[in-house]
Amino acid sequence: MTFSNARSGFLFSVAIGVLGCVAALRTSSNAASSVLIHTPECYSLVYTDPVKKAAPKLFPVAFELLPGSDSGSAIGRPHPEFDPREWPAMTAYSWWKKLPADSIKVNFSGSYEAIVIHVERRGSRVVGRATYLSDIVEPDPQPSMHVEGTKEPCPVHLSPAA
Repeated sequence: MTFSNARSGFLFSVAIGVLGCVAALRTSSNAASSVLIHTPECYSLVYTDPVKKAAPKLFPVAFELLPGSDSGSAIGRPHPEFDPREWPAMTAYSWWKKLPADSIKVNFSGSYEAIVIHVERRGSRVVGRATYLSDIVEPDPQPSMHVEGTKEPCPVHLSPAA
């Protein structure tokens, strides 16, 4: 009886070890294949359908998403009418984040203002809504615009120059 229990315990330990190895291999292969953005992606952006006092000049004319599995850095090019001296303060914190259903949230923010862009990826395009937020409390809805973007080749890195 003791030999049978020892053998069962040994076989159980071996089975757990094998399952652990298989799970580790599956996790590492999934992690490698789950990278959302492998190389920088750039999109030129067009805005329509303003809500409140939203205007295209409040939003970037293009953005670049840097590589990452579920989030990463973002670089934006301001609208030509946006004061170029204010753009660095507006983009002090710039990032993108994966959302459910193949969507992405892109954020450009500073100490007092933010631009939040929610887009759904549709092949070589992105479609969604861009919202302008500030520390001035306003009743909903916030100023926003419909945004559509077209994927384009990236320069070395997107520069603020128009």
